[in-house]
Formats: sequence, C-alpha cells, structure tokens
Amino acid sequence: MMVFTSTVSPDGAASATPCDDDDLSPLFLALLALDLSGAAHDLARSVANAVAHEPVVLSVRNLSTLGPGESAEIQQAFESELKTAGTASAEVALTISENLTQYILLAEIERGGTRQVLLESWARSAANSTAARPDSGRVTLEKKLLWEQDQPILDAVETGDATLVLDGARVLLVRAGTEQSMPVTTGQAWPRDLRGRLSVNGSAFTVWLPGTVCRGSIAPQLTLECGESQDAWLLGPAAIAVFAPARNFFTGHIDVEPGGARDVPPFYSAAPDGDAWILAGTDGRARIYTHAWEAAGNIDQWGSDIAGIQTPCGARILATRPTGLAEPDAIQPYELIGNAASPAGPAVEFAGPVTALWSAGKAATAVSRDLETGRYAAFTLAPACGS
Repeated sequence: MMVFTSTVSPDGAASATPCDDDDLSPLFLALLALDLSGAAHDLARSVANAVAHEPVVLSVRNLSTLGPGESAEIQQAFESELKTAGTASAEVALTISENLTQYILLAEIERGGTRQVLLESWARSAANSTAARPDSGRVTLEKKLLWEQDQPILDAVETGDATLVLDGARVLLVRAGTEQSMPVTTGQAWPRDLRGRLSVNGSAFTVWLPGTVCRGSIAPQLTLECGESQDAWLLGPAAIAVFAPARNFFTGHIDVEPGGARDVPPFYSAAPDGDAWILAGTDGRARIYTHAWEAAGNIDQWGSDIAGIQTPCGARILATRPTGLAEPDAIQPYELIGNAASPAGPAVEFAGPVTALWSAGKAATAVSRDLETGRYAAFTLAPACGS
C-alpha cells in the first residue's frame, strides 16, 4: 500500500508527508496493495480523519478501465466512511485512474482555504479486479513522414488528402502528387530561432509567426494573406498566449476561457490535460497548473517541447527528452495522475533533435533535423491504445 499526503496552501506552496506505516511489514503492505476494497476503505478513512469526520460534498470521476461495478464499489466505500448529509465542511474530489502497473485513487480535499491530496494504489494484476487489462491505458505512437526538405520546417498539418507545410519563407500545399506554394510576406526580421504554427479549420488555415499572422485557404487553390500581429498565438482550445517576437518563447501572459487573463513564468510550450495545464518553462522545468491556475507541481525530466493530445484511452501529454541540439531526441507519451506524470507508452526515436512539436487535436506534429543529412522532416504522431 502506498499512501502520502500533500498539502497545498493558497500561495501554491506544497509539502509532502508520508503516513505512519513503519510498523507494518513489507509483505503485509504488498498484500494490502492488491485489494481494491481495502485500498478504497483505507483511503476513505484517511479522508474522514482529514475532515474531522464532518459532512462533505463528494464527487467521483473514473478515468480508469475499471468497470461500473468496481467504480460503484469504490464510491460505496467512501460513502460508508464519509458523512455526505448536513452542512458540508469540505469538498472531496475522488479520481480513479491508472498507470501501466497500478490502479490509483486520488482524493483532493478542499477545506478551509487549503487543498490536501491523499493517494492510494493497488496492483493492476489484482486477481479480484475482473476488469484489469494491463495494456488498455498504454499508448503507442505511429510515426508517419509528412514532408522532408533542406530548409527548417516550422510546422506541418495533414488535412484530408492534403498536407500543409510551413517554413520561414512560404506555405507549401502538397496534394495528389502536386505542389503549390505561397510566400510569407512580412516586414519583420525573423529571430535566429524562428518558430511558427499552423492551425486548420476545414479548408481555411491560420499561420502564426513572430509579429505576423497569415490567413489562407487550400480550396479551390492555395491562397495566403499576411499582416502584422500583436503576437497573440493560439495556445490550445479557447486559450491564447503572447509570444515574444524577438525570442522563441511565450512571455507568460495568457488568456484562457473560462478563467480570463493571467501571468505565469515564461514558457516554451504548453499542453492541456483535461482541466489542467502543463507549461514547459524557459528554465527547463515543466509546471503543472490546476483548472483554477494554482501551481500544483513540477516536472524536471522533460525537454522544452510538449503537446497535449486526445487518444482513444484519454488525454495524454507528449514530451521530448532534455537533450542538446547535437543529440538524437525522442518523444514519449505520459499520463498526468494527480500531480505526477507517469510514462504511458514507449518513446518514439528520432535521428536528431526535435525542433518543433505541436498538437493537432487527436494527433501531433513533430519536426526533427537529421544529424547525418542535415535535412528537416515533419512527422505526424497518431496514438493507438492497448497495443
């Protein structure tokens, strides 16, 4: 059995404290970790103690592959230990999740202006869990080449039977073996480390570049018009961020609906994960934010490029490794469980550094530079679950 608590004050400071299980033998703890009912009751009792056995508002969310029966059993265990009638003194949000080896119960307690987190887990191979399917949450990324060229590729998007490719000089449309291109016209001087992004909506598309925004269409033929911008880039669904035009990162000023405008430390890339956000900071540290934009934790082992995608088995985050520009890179899928990122499948290897990684909804686009040839290649990364 693995249990810990984490208390987060309103200013975002966090501390973790292990529970007092020192008097239990490792064998006994291992046996407890195999039991769904035991794990649920143990965590429910810990939550009841944390709220001084006062009434609470309980909500349950099942993000795992456990069926309705097991989910109902967990909820019943909590309701048997907690008082859910009367004037509530706290809100308890229970999340049922999993990684490759364990099922995880995460209880988030909001009480008196502070947030306390309690965690319990048990092995996925538990004999008493008839719904256990060890590979159901595993994500395999299918890597498919979209385009390759000598000039640096900033982004590429596959749309229907066509592929759009963006570099610092043009937008290229490749369809049915033919190529069309339109120049990117701008009065801006590009920074040394140029970044750019494409977004497609039907036959229309938008290009974001430093100080420049372009809009175009792929039907009936390729068109493109560019003008100056205020550097408000699309960050994700209903989210925009201000890009530093002379650099290659976001300033930290963002506007998300719902929530409104706010300022966070400068970041290089961002990934939504359900109601949460992860921002890869310019200091090399990825920061986790809750739906209320409270700091919820840090991730130190990732590179600067991350992206959020929707897979058949739920939201996942793709992250590069913290490698240098002269080293091969890789992109690995992760699942955010509580305030920690757990690997959710094998990494996809590249022949050189990853120079761009953008979300494309249910897939992602990755660009890498081959260390042997020096050429740039754009790939789509499409997820498959349980393989």
